[in-house]
Amino acid sequence: MGTKSLRLFRKVTIPPILSKGLPWILSLSFTLFIYQIHMTPNVDSMLNENNDRLSLVFLKSQIRYHQEFAPFARRPLTSSLIETTTQLFDIPLGQAFVWVNFILLFCSGVLLYILSRALHASQKHGLLNMTVYFLSFSVLFSFFPPVFSYDEPLQYCLILLALWAFVLGRWWFYVPFFTLALICRETSVLLLPALFFFCPEKKPSHTPLQQFAVLFLPLLLYGLFIGYYLESHDLWGVTQNEMNSRFGCFLENFENPKNTVESLTSLFLTLGPFLYLTVVVLKRKTVSAYQKKWLHAFLLTVALNTPLVFLTSFAREARLFALPLFFLWPVFAQLFDKELLLLVQWKTYIQLAKEYRHILILLGLTLFNYLFCFQIYQKLRLGENNYFTEYLFVLVLLLSIHFIAKRLKTF
Repeated sequence: MGTKSLRLFRKVTIPPILSKGLPWILSLSFTLFIYQIHMTPNVDSMLNENNDRLSLVFLKSQIRYHQEFAPFARRPLTSSLIETTTQLFDIPLGQAFVWVNFILLFCSGVLLYILSRALHASQKHGLLNMTVYFLSFSVLFSFFPPVFSYDEPLQYCLILLALWAFVLGRWWFYVPFFTLALICRETSVLLLPALFFFCPEKKPSHTPLQQFAVLFLPLLLYGLFIGYYLESHDLWGVTQNEMNSRFGCFLENFENPKNTVESLTSLFLTLGPFLYLTVVVLKRKTVSAYQKKWLHAFLLTVALNTPLVFLTSFAREARLFALPLFFLWPVFAQLFDKELLLLVQWKTYIQLAKEYRHILILLGLTLFNYLFCFQIYQKLRLGENNYFTEYLFVLVLLLSIHFIAKRLKTF
């Protein structure tokens, strides 16, 4: 009876309608979950400020700030969407902020799945890629201080659409989508070098020179837009002053122990696990050319983006480090499935239990992890009224287990 039941279970398949709806259901579930953790009472997020209701006054002030302060005023797309939503549905600006950003967050998850499938991921891998995307620190805690997301959900949707068009060689879609991504946040330009040198080859419908020209055409269009926009809104002077003052951010990022720990921890929370897994995969004796392209694209963008964040921005805003992840999120399962398997196999933990030396190493790493997260990190008044401390502890614990599991595998 047990054997027959097992055979019947293996024959069960997901109905096609449900199968097609899974990405939408999963993306909606994560979006609602993220909204819920931001609205938890006594948690300090942009949305509720330690209350059990939307902080409409604070959100309105943030929208006005982004419309008036020069560095944000030249990025008008998200603010325009919020204003339009307010006018169409006759709702407060703060409520429109939530509607716009969480709908875009939902759409970004679906678009990531579509891009994964375009890159020949299986349905399971596509859903896993979406899960990793939503559980990434800068996405899961998008609207917590000091992450302070604003334009990112729209930027992410536009970048994913542009990458989808790029992968399929649909240049008439790529050019407007990437141009809009640049208008949304000009730092999108840092993806271009990796796109040109490392992304998978497309069917040659253009000569190399034509492909180069089309790839960088959004940059020209953005230059025309920003020149006109700054001139028509009389923003040249304040923009120049703002650019000159940005390099003072580097000193603030490291001016005292608290700021230094916060800056480096923000980098680790956003990129740490992805950098670790990238190094692990690149150390393999057999790494395919396809895998190398995506991993090198990620590393190149990290090398371009990270120093820029430290030099010209406040590193505590962890979302600023996340840009290189567009070269890992869509192919995460394809690149790292073997590494993830180590964490979910019972054999890993059985082997670990048999090796007292490795248990001692794991205990030592966990003790250090606990002391840093719940003593040093919290005593510096970091991770207050949010879930950053717990997230950091679990993240380091998982990396420690994987590190020990890899050691066991090599012996």
